[in-house]
Amino acid sequence: MQNFWHLEKENFFAGLENEKRQFLTLSRRQELEKNKTVFIEGDAGISCFYIESGLIRIFSEVPSGKESTLFLRQGGEIFGLAEVMNRTPRVVSAQALCRSIIHTIEQPDFERLLEGNFSLVRRVISILGRRLRYMGKRLSSQNGDVAHRLAFLLITLAYENLKKTSNWEVPCLLPHTISQNQLADMISSTQPTISLALHEFRTSGLIAVSGRRITLLKPMALILKFIED
Repeated sequence: MQNFWHLEKENFFAGLENEKRQFLTLSRRQELEKNKTVFIEGDAGISCFYIESGLIRIFSEVPSGKESTLFLRQGGEIFGLAEVMNRTPRVVSAQALCRSIIHTIEQPDFERLLEGNFSLVRRVISILGRRLRYMGKRLSSQNGDVAHRLAFLLITLAYENLKKTSNWEVPCLLPHTISQNQLADMISSTQPTISLALHEFRTSGLIAVSGRRITLLKPMALILKFIED
């Protein structure tokens, strides 16, 4: 799906097994409980993080006081790069949405790892470039209605299970349990509005909801709705 290049999981160490081993040797492994804060806006940007497993939400607070989710990071991805590379305070916050395992590396160790390793430096530049492009796309579509933004979010959460073309035509269970309040926070909406949008998706036969588990019954139909909107 070329229109959804920004949903491709960024496996930071793909093809860089030696560099990964060095990173893990220099880093500190942490097990995070659900809702555990990794860092908050204003903290010193003195480390970056590799996700072994789990789901990390990167978010900021908007002027209205609500939290706006900017990124969702999963296993194999790295976050906290921009501040480490620029030696600046955090401009966003990070929180575990489920039990997660991360590896934390301090700035001096990460810089030593980058020294003389062009492959790793090129990977960092590529990742930061992709994320900048994503933010540009996000800003250009931020005025979309709630149904549009919710459809995009559901596809984002399910995307790892939709890599095979055939999977777009069969039901897909989201890999993480998630509440309506969490969905609302991720797209700067409210729980009642999310409830109405989910009801619309259900009555349209696009999703099924059981407690906090959501199944995309027709992923392709949902993605076409997103594109057409």
